[in-house]
Amino acid sequence: MVYNMVNLQAATSTENLRALEEVKDFYTTDLGRGGKERWTYHMLPEAELDVELHRMSNASSSTSVDSVTFQPCAAYADLNQDRYSIEEWELPGGVWQFTAVYDGHCGHDTVDYVHERLPSMVRTSLQVLLQSTPTTSLKPESVSEVLRSAVRHLDQSIRAELLDFLPHDHLTKINDIQLSQHISHRYSEWNAISTRCTQGSTVLLALSDPPKKNVWILNLGDSIAVLGSRSSPGKWSAMIVNSVHNCNNPSESQRIQQEHPSEQACVRDNRVLGYLAPTRALGDTWLKVPSVYTRRAFALHLQDWLSPRQVAQYAGRILTPPYISDLPEVYHHSLDISQHETFLILSSDGLQDLYDNHDTQLSDQEMADRWVGLVGHHMHSTTDMDLRSNLALRLLRDAIGGDNAELVSRNLTLEMEDKWMDDITILVQRFR
Repeated sequence: MVYNMVNLQAATSTENLRALEEVKDFYTTDLGRGGKERWTYHMLPEAELDVELHRMSNASSSTSVDSVTFQPCAAYADLNQDRYSIEEWELPGGVWQFTAVYDGHCGHDTVDYVHERLPSMVRTSLQVLLQSTPTTSLKPESVSEVLRSAVRHLDQSIRAELLDFLPHDHLTKINDIQLSQHISHRYSEWNAISTRCTQGSTVLLALSDPPKKNVWILNLGDSIAVLGSRSSPGKWSAMIVNSVHNCNNPSESQRIQQEHPSEQACVRDNRVLGYLAPTRALGDTWLKVPSVYTRRAFALHLQDWLSPRQVAQYAGRILTPPYISDLPEVYHHSLDISQHETFLILSSDGLQDLYDNHDTQLSDQEMADRWVGLVGHHMHSTTDMDLRSNLALRLLRDAIGGDNAELVSRNLTLEMEDKWMDDITILVQRFR
C-alpha cells in the first residue's frame, strides 16, 4: 500500500491569536436543564444588542402603534406563526383604528387565512352599521356584536367549506376507494380546506372610534390585552382587559367539562382532549366536527405532527363535538384622553410565557403592572432614544433579559435547532 504524504505547516502564533480572538466571545449553556448537552451562544457588546434585537424582531412604528414580532431560532425564523394587523379606516364619522394579534398553531395556513380576511369582514360590517346609525347615536353593544359576528362568521366559513366539499352524510356512506377518488378529483381544493381545518389561530383585536372615546377589545384564545392609564402626572395603573382562554383558566376548564359531562378526557394534561392549549380559536375544525372526519379524512394532514397512533387516540376522544369554541369575548371601555394618558398593549402568549419562566414568579397583575410601568416610563424618557421610539421593543427587551446583557445575548444568538421560546408579537397603541 502506498501512502501519500502531506506536509502541513504549523500555525503561526499570529494565526493562533486570531483564532482565539474569533471565539473569545462564545460561551456555552445547558439552559438550566442539567445533563451533558451544551449549546453555544455569542456574547454581544451592549451597543449591538438593541440593534440586533430591532433587526430580528422586525420592529416597526406608525403614528400611534409600535410593533414587534420575534422568533430568534434560526431554524424557525421564517416559520413564525404570529401575525398582526394595524389599519386605519376612513368610515362615516371619521377614521377608525383596527389593531390585532393572531397567534397561529400547527402551521401557517389558518392564521394567514384569518389575517387576510378578518379585518375586511369587520370593516364591511362596521361600515354597514355606521351608514344606518350616526356615530353620536352608536350603542357600544352594536359595535361589540359587529366584532363578535365577524369572528364567528369567519370560523363558520371554514367549517362550511368542509361540509360543502364533504357532507357528513356522504362521508359516512362512501367507502375508502370512493373517498379517495372524491378527494383526488379536487385535490388542490381539498388540500386547502383540510389544512385550514387541522390548523388554528387565536385572535386578539382592538377597535377604537374616531374621537378615541371608546375602545373595544375582542379576545378568542390565550393572548392578553393590558390597558395602561394615568392622570398626569399621577401613577400609572394597569388593567388586564380580557380573560385568557386556555385550561390554566379554571372557568374555561369547568366550562368544557360541563359541556362534556362524563368525558374524563375532554380536559387532560391541562389541554383540550390532551391536545390543544387554547380552549377557543378559529379553525381547529377537526375538534369541532364528528370524529369520522379525523379518522377518514384528516389523518394524513395531522400526521405531519402526530403519529398514526396519536391520531387514532385523539379521534377516539371526540365524542360530542365541538370541543374548541369560536365564541369570543368582547370588552368595551370608555376613554377620556383629555384627562388620562392611555395606551393599550396587545401581545401573543409568548410574551407572558417568558415571564412565567423567570426565576422570580410574577402574578398576572404584577406582570401587567411591570409592563405598564415600563412603557409609561419610556413614553417620556429623555435617555435611550434608540428604543424610546418603539415601546413594544422596550417590552421585548425586558422579557428576554432586560439589563442582563448575557441573558439577552443568549436569547438572541443561541445555536440550537429547536425553539427555546415561543413566537412573540407585541403591539403598543397610544391613544391621543
